[in-house]
Amino acid sequence: RIAPFLERAMARVPSSLEAGAKKLFCGPESFTPDLGPVVGEAPELRNYYVAAGMNSIGILTGGGVGRVLAHNIVHGHADVDMTAMLPARFQPHQATPAYRGARVVESLGKVYKCHYPHRPTATARRIRRSPLHAQLAARGAYFRDVSGWEGADWFAGAGRTPDLGELRWGRHPEWFGLWAAEHTACREGVALFDMSFMSKFHVQGRAAGPLLDWLATARVDGPAGAITYTQMLSPRGTLEADLTVTKLPPRPGAYGGGGDDGEGFLVVATDTAHRHVETLLRRGIEDHAAARGVAPAATVSDVTGGLAQINLQGPRSRELLAALTSADVSDAAFPFRAARRVDIGCALVLATRITYVGELGYELFVPAESAAHVYEAIVAAGEPLGLVHAGLKALGSLRLEKGPLPRIG
Repeated sequence: RIAPFLERAMARVPSSLEAGAKKLFCGPESFTPDLGPVVGEAPELRNYYVAAGMNSIGILTGGGVGRVLAHNIVHGHADVDMTAMLPARFQPHQATPAYRGARVVESLGKVYKCHYPHRPTATARRIRRSPLHAQLAARGAYFRDVSGWEGADWFAGAGRTPDLGELRWGRHPEWFGLWAAEHTACREGVALFDMSFMSKFHVQGRAAGPLLDWLATARVDGPAGAITYTQMLSPRGTLEADLTVTKLPPRPGAYGGGGDDGEGFLVVATDTAHRHVETLLRRGIEDHAAARGVAPAATVSDVTGGLAQINLQGPRSRELLAALTSADVSDAAFPFRAARRVDIGCALVLATRITYVGELGYELFVPAESAAHVYEAIVAAGEPLGLVHAGLKALGSLRLEKGPLPRIG
């Protein structure tokens, strides 16, 4: 297999014909699902560092990787942004033999292909699906890989098959107009986004509030029923995570721990930071207790798969929510950055008034088993208001249009 390449190289450097070859080696190489290296501390074990998955360019990148890893080991942190290299960016299911056997073959084939911005992944798909996957597919959703989840990128329309079209740079006429229509609908009316892939953690226990106050830049342990947009920092003050923390409002029979310690907190972060944020929380529990010389008194549970997240966003979102629930959702009763337990149909959901797109909006956290029921109620009530299904393309452009604020409402 290597002979044609050697012949061309020797023709370019004729003196190599007389040098001879001391060793020819053909062996296994390591490739990762996203063609990025795996470098940094393992999330499951402190002080265990990894440098692997060089994707056939280990000699080329070895010097830089070695320097960065050495700095990390000696100083306890990297001196460059390692977000795209950290082991924590991968999910546990991506380490299974079946996943690696399928995806790595595709990754290898893409190394020297043109890296178009919208090139989809074809292998190891449909592993993690929202409770609303089938309903979104019926609406013509074009799904893309979102940290192992199937995320709706844009919608072709009910009963239509989405067509990505020929890969190219610039606008894709097959779906650019659909994207623009979703964007406009959210800006002028109301749109539904399925964000169930977002990372969600339930933190509870008598030390949960002090712990999160200690980890976050903002004070999050305030009155129940409030949501705080905040960050988590490293000991050096650099940004580790961007997220929201909701101090859950009480309601018998609803989601939450209850008891003397209250319902606890819901921490929501982006899908790409799932394992990283979970590690920050779990290590934070240990470090917070150790700093005070006491036993840990908080727990963290990953509830991502147990809660669907349906976002209603746009100027008419309050009108839609009011048609769905018996709760008072007026501005006075349900102000910005508030969290309320509301009924939708026969289900109880957690509603927070906050949004990614710069318009009035709500995030609905729905028990997975009730997600289809709530979705059907939303679609029925939203039809007279012109409710539109919108995808991640519209979410991105709406955020960019409003400016750099990550989560406003």
